[in-house]
Amino acid sequence: MSLLPSTLEISYDEPAFYLSELVQPSPLGAPRRFQIILVIRNDAIAEYRVDLGSAKEFTTPEFRIPGGVVDESTGRGEILHTVGELKDIATEMHTRAAPVVQTRDIWGDYYDYLDGKRNV
Repeated sequence: MSLLPSTLEISYDEPAFYLSELVQPSPLGAPRRFQIILVIRNDAIAEYRVDLGSAKEFTTPEFRIPGGVVDESTGRGEILHTVGELKDIATEMHTRAAPVVQTRDIWGDYYDYLDGKRNV
């Protein structure tokens, strides 16, 4: 695994290879959520990283948004999105409500059903 060069600033109009939000360990103790954007600089990939805060503050799961593709046969890549477009998609993912899953007590339902049949 090789390390990527990093950058301290980015432009919203810059081509971006992908954006991800991941929970990673922190030297300060509790895990933190980071937004990682891979941008294209001088025909090479550079990493831009932002600490978004404590992982406990986020209800949305970790995600990755591709901004480009690589042709495996030739090794050439094509960038499809800019940093601004990927950040807009990430913002939309934060505002989208997670579906509420209804849980059922199937054993309780079964015994209620049996009790109903006995009372008839």
